[in-house]
Amino acid sequence: MTGQSTRRGTTAPSRREVAEAVVEITLLVTRLVTPEVRRLRPKRLSLSHVRALGFLDANPDADLSALADYVGLALPSTSTLIDGLTRRGLVVRRAAPQDRRRLRLRLTDSGKGALGAALAAARRALDARFAGLSPSARALVGRGLARLRPFLMRG
Repeated sequence: MTGQSTRRGTTAPSRREVAEAVVEITLLVTRLVTPEVRRLRPKRLSLSHVRALGFLDANPDADLSALADYVGLALPSTSTLIDGLTRRGLVVRRAAPQDRRRLRLRLTDSGKGALGAALAAARRALDARFAGLSPSARALVGRGLARLRPFLMRG
């Protein structure tokens, strides 16, 4: 990464360079954990399923549109995804109290278990990769991620 000079003489990356690095790391992490999640296939989940379950775990009673926005699928594709998760007993659809025509989506206990298994597989893949890091390198990565998280959590 190139960038602008700071007071200490080191080079600070530009916003674009930081964005590019975060996207690159995201893709690398996805590439690393995908085979492990696929190998285990808890409840035959794809990464799109895991993303949908994770969103519904964090946003109980979300509607289909919100889920579609999050997973990056069109409404018909998201509806098909939810149909499959519902048939497997991982998600339930409920009518919204104020508008019976609108559906709310919620994880079942089985859905929470499947999500937990998929996330555990992803953590194991990353844990194995980080085994060679020194304690100081792990601390540096941890601090960097802690500082990055608030920026990524903004709405």
